[in-house]
Amino acid sequence: MKRLLLSLAVLAFWGCKKTENSNNPQTQDKNTIYTSVQNIVYSSPLKVNSIHPETVKIIQVNGNYHLVTSFADLFGTTYDYFRSFRIDTNSGLLTENTTSLLGEYKEVGFPKSPFYYEDLNGDGIKDLFVADHGKETPSLIVNGQFPGYVNHLFWGNSNGTFSKAAVAELTNIQKFYHNSAVGDIDNDGDKDLVVQSFSNSEMELFINANGTLGKRINIAPQNQTGSIFIADMDTDGITDLVSAPYIDRSATPATYIQKINITNNTFTKTNSSTVRPFGNDFGCYKVIGMPNSNNANKYNFFYFVESGILSQKIFRSKDNDHKQLEEISTVQSTAASNNIRDYLIIDLNFDKLNDILFITNPGEPLNKRVWLNKGGNIFENANWDVNSTLTDFFIPISQNASSGKTKFLYFNPLQSQIIEIYTKK
Repeated sequence: MKRLLLSLAVLAFWGCKKTENSNNPQTQDKNTIYTSVQNIVYSSPLKVNSIHPETVKIIQVNGNYHLVTSFADLFGTTYDYFRSFRIDTNSGLLTENTTSLLGEYKEVGFPKSPFYYEDLNGDGIKDLFVADHGKETPSLIVNGQFPGYVNHLFWGNSNGTFSKAAVAELTNIQKFYHNSAVGDIDNDGDKDLVVQSFSNSEMELFINANGTLGKRINIAPQNQTGSIFIADMDTDGITDLVSAPYIDRSATPATYIQKINITNNTFTKTNSSTVRPFGNDFGCYKVIGMPNSNNANKYNFFYFVESGILSQKIFRSKDNDHKQLEEISTVQSTAASNNIRDYLIIDLNFDKLNDILFITNPGEPLNKRVWLNKGGNIFENANWDVNSTLTDFFIPISQNASSGKTKFLYFNPLQSQIIEIYTKK
């Protein structure tokens, strides 16, 4: 009997203990952690002092994190290079390793995002690609046109380094390239590449086939294409190329959002909007497509449009009809921005909904750049505890679901540090 009573007492003790723990869960540390500021270590002197705001990528190779970016300015005649830096994820120190990681210093004009880290030759190793339209410097204009520049492709190697690639008509011809898209356009299970430029051949399709990336066709829908995206636009099971027009300057309106389909070496086009879908004097420079979290079979498309520097609007396709658009300001409460360029789609607050982080908005505090998904791809800005005077580059490195924190690399051309923020919902 004593042994039984003792056992019951022990069970009662642990039962109370369990109840006490469940009623008083461990308090999470929600304080933001800032490391000390580190000076960036450069192996080669800079020729320009600005990081191009559309070409920033953090990659993880063989357990190490690297920042890859270009130093470039839009106006001027001086050119710098693609540069890479090894990241100390504890201190935030950036140490340049361009020669050892990228293989060489490669000159850049003015690259245009997206900056892709994808396997483009089917060897199972991710590669780096970005389009580049070059400078918009008046003194460089020839016959009324800017000279343009060449695209940049780095093949990934098995040892974790990269080698500059040479692909005919992709990396050796200067054009005013404006956008690009990566996706499986021919439905064979690998990633293909479409590059858009302001030229007679509005778009060029490069097919990833048997380990070779090569040009297939020119795509010229005569739509003044300014931005492109690859997705099943109308959920019919067929991959589409979305063409969004830039500013329609013709006397008679003639531009639409178009759905383009590829069959072998030919294309067909279907208008998927009203004429001049973004109004007069505005044209699309970037498209984001996201499966709707309330209906995964349907996409929402976000069209980022501009009429000039720091004059921007954002449109969203309606849930029930991708051909109909609504201006973002009418459907969501995110802060207005005139500096959006490149982005990451990532679940930042651990609620299993994809959020959007606009990584290249220097001059704006972090919370203004973050779109948190409320469901159905309607977003609101974050309200995290982070110093609002920090307005340079923020890029997430890692996340910890247990602590609810996201670790960011924060940097500018001179200094860097690690900032850990409690981002959990």
